[in-house]
Amino acid sequence: MNFLTRYLPFVAAMALVVVASNILVQFPMQGQVGGLSLADLLTWGAFTYPFSFLVTDLANRRYGPAVARKVVFVGFMTAVTCSILVPPFLF
Repeated sequence: MNFLTRYLPFVAAMALVVVASNILVQFPMQGQVGGLSLADLLTWGAFTYPFSFLVTDLANRRYGPAVARKVVFVGFMTAVTCSILVPPFLF
């Protein structure tokens, strides 16, 4: 059994969180707090990205730090791959 199939729930969750965060970072949060516009400070990606820390922590607790590092690496490579492949399709 290879790495991706053995740890599929963690790898899939990390890839999903990273891709969702990279997409949602484009959309500013609407609203105001006092006289401060939230659109200037926050995007929706700020709310999804912390789930990557949860996935990393759960992988670390279940399988140890070596597997958690690999899960993070796969998530990072997913983000890099999407950053390279997706823009040509959008423009």
